[in-house]
Amino acid sequence: MQPIFRIYADRVEITGAIRDRLIELVVSDEAGIQSDELKLILDDRRRVDGAIAELPRIGTVLTVSLGYAETRLVSMGRFIVDEVEIRSPPATLTVSAKAADMVGPFRSPKTRSWDETTLGQLVETIAAEHHYQAKIDPELGAITIPHLDQTAESDMALLTRLAAKHDAVAKPVAGFLVLTKQGAIKTITGQVMPTITLRSNDLSEWRYRHSARKPGGSGSTSDPDTQQPPTTVTGGTKAYWWDFEKGERREVTTGSPPFEEIRYVHATEAEAKAAAATRKNTGERGQGELSFSLPGDPRLAAEGRLSLSLRPGIPTDWRIKRVEHRLGAQGFTTQVECERFTASPAPVTDAATEPNR
Repeated sequence: MQPIFRIYADRVEITGAIRDRLIELVVSDEAGIQSDELKLILDDRRRVDGAIAELPRIGTVLTVSLGYAETRLVSMGRFIVDEVEIRSPPATLTVSAKAADMVGPFRSPKTRSWDETTLGQLVETIAAEHHYQAKIDPELGAITIPHLDQTAESDMALLTRLAAKHDAVAKPVAGFLVLTKQGAIKTITGQVMPTITLRSNDLSEWRYRHSARKPGGSGSTSDPDTQQPPTTVTGGTKAYWWDFEKGERREVTTGSPPFEEIRYVHATEAEAKAAAATRKNTGERGQGELSFSLPGDPRLAAEGRLSLSLRPGIPTDWRIKRVEHRLGAQGFTTQVECERFTASPAPVTDAATEPNR
């Protein structure tokens, strides 16, 4: 099949102007709140039609689609140009851009406090400030926040921190500010995304890793905001909270022994339960990791769900963490990184919405 692309710059199509100069087009799609990226590498040599006379302006909005002439184009999103690099030899012009919803004031530090609110109200407030429409999972939205300090912290960083605490995903996309559970597999409209089924012979190469330990150090002594992975993912998780009425440290557990211990003492029982469930779910997803490459498939996107049968002993259900689409002289290829899809995760939100003690 014949790979094709389409690019608009501030709503003006420029596909024809750069088609013969395109060396490589790369779209990186990340799960969670990490910024998606676009990179265009163009031939800047002087030819019959001359060098590229007009350089792309910083702040230009690029809208990109990828696909095949025999099927259809799939939108990769909107990106804002934030860097232009010119090199020689060979004479090339590289344009780098970040997802349009992930730049500007959303990344600017703020200092303020949140009192007697809920996670849903907090997200709705931030969404309104940045002219997004909030799309919030009802259970996550009901989580109570008695008090929270945002000190020299951007709204993006704050949402990242809160989402990590509650095994959730927070991300601005296409004019929406979305808060949903990890692995919920829903579009921004709330509809369930279809599971994409692949076969082993669809892949160019693949690698699967199963481990009882996640790289990156022990999570047993960390603050919950560090997002450190657990030491071991077998068994359950134990967390602590301080009972001010009784003046003593108390514990909660999720799952069954042996327990991984989170030694940080939380302020409430609800926070401790949420931390334990989040740590357990994160560990179970990280127990199996799959990466693969295949001929370009524009359907594949971060947060999507895959069904892939490779061999006995390897799980078949996966959640996509990262996708890189690459179009260039070698054709159209896609690289994918996945983690295990957990059908029945420990209930973070049910525990977290219990009254504080």
